[in-house]
Amino acid sequence: MAKPVKNITIVGGGTSGWLTAAYLAGLYRRRVQSGDLALTVIESPDVGIIGVGESTARPMADMLRILQIRESDFIRRCNATFKLSGWFADWDVDEAGKPVSWVNPFFSQSDLHGVNPGYLFASYGMHPGGGPIEEGYTEAISVCPSIIRAHKGPRRIGAGDYKAEIPYSYHMDAIKLAEILQERGKELGVKQILDHVEEVRLDEKGFVSELQLRKTGAFPIEFIIDATGFASIIIAKALGEPFEPYDKYLLNDRAAVMQLPHADPKKIEPTSRATALGAGWSFRVPLYNRVGSGYIYSSKFISDDEAVAEFKRHAGPAAAEGEPRIIRMRIGKARRSWVKNCLALGLSSGFVEPLEATAIYSVQVALQWLHNYFPHDDFDPAVSARYNKLIDGFYDEIIDFICLLFCISNREDTPYWKAVRHEMEIPPRLKENLELWKHTMPDGLDLGAHTFFSPTSYRAALFGKQFYKGRQYAQISPLGEAEWKQYLQLRRDRTNQFLNTLPDHYELLTAIRNESQNLSFNISLSGGGL
Repeated sequence: MAKPVKNITIVGGGTSGWLTAAYLAGLYRRRVQSGDLALTVIESPDVGIIGVGESTARPMADMLRILQIRESDFIRRCNATFKLSGWFADWDVDEAGKPVSWVNPFFSQSDLHGVNPGYLFASYGMHPGGGPIEEGYTEAISVCPSIIRAHKGPRRIGAGDYKAEIPYSYHMDAIKLAEILQERGKELGVKQILDHVEEVRLDEKGFVSELQLRKTGAFPIEFIIDATGFASIIIAKALGEPFEPYDKYLLNDRAAVMQLPHADPKKIEPTSRATALGAGWSFRVPLYNRVGSGYIYSSKFISDDEAVAEFKRHAGPAAAEGEPRIIRMRIGKARRSWVKNCLALGLSSGFVEPLEATAIYSVQVALQWLHNYFPHDDFDPAVSARYNKLIDGFYDEIIDFICLLFCISNREDTPYWKAVRHEMEIPPRLKENLELWKHTMPDGLDLGAHTFFSPTSYRAALFGKQFYKGRQYAQISPLGEAEWKQYLQLRRDRTNQFLNTLPDHYELLTAIRNESQNLSFNISLSGGGL
């Protein structure tokens, strides 16, 4: 009878590799401690962390809790800040040609008597055929835009780890996070080998049987996880699994990234910003000690040198001294992420450009599904087939939402934006839904078994991009304008309450960092531990 595998080898360190190791070691702690399960990370001492993904998705706090990492320590060591939304600027223009902005918030009010607020806003919050009467859609349904503009934090000082008034994620230093994950993994019994993989050997069935390491020699393999990033040395190079590019849907394939100083270190926005430029978009991710920034662009429409020059003009004097690092992005996915006794995670599995901070979250989701379909030593193809089906659906979900942000943009001021609007393919399900949403608004039934992007996110994007301008909907009939005004007043009252009670973001972060330092000092004096 087949038995669960007893040896898992993770090739590649960094955030993906050590997140995998720490998660599995924590989940199977008893097996690891008893010696029934061995976890080994093999990483090259010469390969660094890309470190682009400094903005994280909403479930990141859940993962830190699972790993039993103290939030205050994480915030201090990773120079982390809170994130309440993604803020999109200049992706579209209004009737006068003026750029518009919108927010995809982590927190919004619920439906009103079973009617989603989009129908109410379309009927009572917008001019017929025009823009909003008083405030944009996200402003109407969420406290987040006002909280962000006021530079407020999502929880009260002294509230304790993971206890907040408003849902949040983080901006953080990815290299520092990898260090924390490595420490946690080793605490839980993960072994580390610093060595170079010189050869991947397969058996007669095509399974990975052993690795030839430069210093260590032959290393036997039972189950191997490929966390080698874009290099994908196991799943692609050794096993030959084809790569499926997304270039028919998305144009961007380069990133020019650099670190910038804060214009005002005490004014830290609790949001990531994505600002559209001539051949892509620029990100701004504020950490406690600096700002992560860069330009995500298409090499078909702009050279690296031109992209750097455009980014520096956009970033202003803060970018004058430094020189951005150019990263070639491989946009797409392995045809299958689990092949025989090898599972690819993170960038080895696939990558859809960093617009919605899904890189680390993709590892988190993959690990949850790996637990659900943990391999036995017979490696029954039915198990890997189900896992691969879920991964395919997850990437389809990401592609649909990110393509939505591009394909309905109304900018036509550069060749890039004309191509985005008129030349790129639209994924089949998204194309079908866009036709449907001319007559209704996004519902869970339209999205199927979605993992990450909810109907609320879709509605925020569609309203922000003026998709519903001038449309009328029969679904509003149960409610009238009075109910809409009551709904608005409730949101305004709640916004004022938060503005009056939540602390300044910088002050909150500083207090948390001080708490972490004091706690670490006390533990050191007492000789204790956690």
